[in-house]
Amino acid sequence: MKLLAIVVSLFALALCEEDHIDWSKVKTRDIVVTNPITGEFKINSRIVGGQEAVQNQFPYQAGLLVTTPDGIYFCAGALISATTLATAAHCLVSATQVEVRLGAHNVMSQEITQQRFVTLIFANHPGYNPNTLGHDLGVILLPTAATLNAAVQPIPLPSYDDFDRTFAGVPATMVGWGVTADGSTAISQTLRFLSTTIMSNTACNIGYLGQILPSHICTSGEGGVGACTGDSGGAVVAEGRLVGIISFALSFSCQAGWPSGHSRVTASLDWIVAITDAEPSPS
Repeated sequence: MKLLAIVVSLFALALCEEDHIDWSKVKTRDIVVTNPITGEFKINSRIVGGQEAVQNQFPYQAGLLVTTPDGIYFCAGALISATTLATAAHCLVSATQVEVRLGAHNVMSQEITQQRFVTLIFANHPGYNPNTLGHDLGVILLPTAATLNAAVQPIPLPSYDDFDRTFAGVPATMVGWGVTADGSTAISQTLRFLSTTIMSNTACNIGYLGQILPSHICTSGEGGVGACTGDSGGAVVAEGRLVGIISFALSFSCQAGWPSGHSRVTASLDWIVAITDAEPSPS
């Protein structure tokens, strides 16, 4: 039995039944690069652009309420099996528990499609580096398997054949409940998405002045949209597979057209498969 599965029954909490969250106190945990020369990162919550999704258009998308000693933070995640989600590692730093909301459109409301879980079982990639955001990817295990239906479905992982692919030039979709303009301070109640294009790391490094790592994957900010459109931990999907987890953006303004940086899922695929029941797509 795989490592995380062994301890689920020891630490997982019960399914949530009531919305107990005071949303006025919930913070976001998004990362911007404030100095591309030094690679300085800091927490910021600007996430803009995109358009509202149709109800349950992206059944893999999850809202996460992450409890820490400093309060509750909102992030997003992607369901990759009936029991497992992927998210950004920086979302899980100092976490004591995570509430997962699957099947949500209005993440702040009780909806008949929603399934809610609270868990203490999560882990960050062992190579996660908060100074460079290398391997900014973590996994969360549910206390019981989600009920898969039209509103809740996992997104396939890449295949092992995708290891050497850059995905440059491939259309991609990003999803989240992020704020809708640079000046906004509150997240969107309803799920939003955008269509973009994956860039080569070489091209992305022009904007980030050499800070892009092999464990990163970038999307274009052309048209004033980008990572800033989905919450940290949200999905970057290309060719029907999860290729990235939303990680960071430049602080110059999400609407200025700069690229967005994400955690490259293929760089963490072996680790995900080793400690969860999620499986790579067939070759």
